[in-house]
Amino acid sequence: MTHTASSLMPYFGLIRVSGEDRVTFLHNQLSNDINHLHTNHACLATYNTAKGRVIANMLVLNRDNDIIILTSASLIDTLQKKLQIYIMRSKVKLEIMTDWGAAVSVPETISTASEPQYVLPTSQTNQIWSITLPDGSIIQIGQTSQLPPFNAEVTESWKLHEITSGNPWISKETTETCVAQMLNQQLIGAVHFKKGCYPGQEIIARAQYRGQVKRGLALMEINGSVSAGKPIFDNHNEEVGLIINQVSQQTSTLALAVIKHSAAESELKCENNIIAIKKCFFNPANIENS
Repeated sequence: MTHTASSLMPYFGLIRVSGEDRVTFLHNQLSNDINHLHTNHACLATYNTAKGRVIANMLVLNRDNDIIILTSASLIDTLQKKLQIYIMRSKVKLEIMTDWGAAVSVPETISTASEPQYVLPTSQTNQIWSITLPDGSIIQIGQTSQLPPFNAEVTESWKLHEITSGNPWISKETTETCVAQMLNQQLIGAVHFKKGCYPGQEIIARAQYRGQVKRGLALMEINGSVSAGKPIFDNHNEEVGLIINQVSQQTSTLALAVIKHSAAESELKCENNIIAIKKCFFNPANIENS
C-alpha cells in the first residue's frame, strides 16, 4: 500500500510503563489482551470507567523492557493519574515521555479490515516503531528528534482520513461520553471479549450481547465551524449526539460524531449550523425503537 509523506503529529502523547508487573497491570486495566501481546507487537485498546465509558482510546506497543501507550496528548496527565491509583503494591512505573512522539502517514486509499485486528502489523528500524492501523494509516513512534518534521498538510490529511474511515480518537473534550461500541472499538479489535475482567467490562459485554447500544458513529458535513465535544440537536431541540473529531474544509467542517440511531434521518444542527449526514457507520434500518 502506498502512503503519503510522514509528519510529526502533536495530537498524540506517550506514556512509558515499566516494571516487572507492567503486563499484568495493564491487562487488568485495559480492554485488550495485553497478556498475549508479544514483544515488538502492538494493539489498540480503551481505558474505561466502571460504567463502561471510554476515558481514552489508545495504541499499546510492547517493547522488550517496557510498554508504550499512545493516546491524545490532552489526556496524558489524566490517564497517568488514573492508572497510578491502581498500581498500589504492583511493581509498575508510569512516565510521560516528553522527548518522544508520534508521526503519521496516510494511505492513498481507505482500507477496512473484515475482522477485528487484535494485533497490528508492527516493524522497527533504528528505534522507530511503525504500526499500521486497521484503516491503513501508519503511526511511527520514536524520539521526536528522529521523527519526520511537522507538516500541516499531512496532519490535516491524516485527520481527514481517520474521520472518513470512521476511526475516532477521544480527547479531553469527549472523555467519558461514550461506551466502546458507540465508537466501534469492538469492530477494529480494541475490545477483547474473552480476556477477562477490567474496569467497565460488565457494561461493555452486556451492551455487546444484549444489543443495548443505541448510539453510533456518523460522518457528517456541517456548514460552519464546530469543535470536539459540542452537542448535536434535532429539530425538536433534543440533544441527540456530540462531535468527536472534526477537520475544517474551505466553507464547512467534516466531522465524525456519535448520534442516536433514531436521529439518523432527522434534521440535525450543531451550534445552529446545519448538518448533512454523509455516512452512518451503523445501519439505521436494522435499529428498532432506538
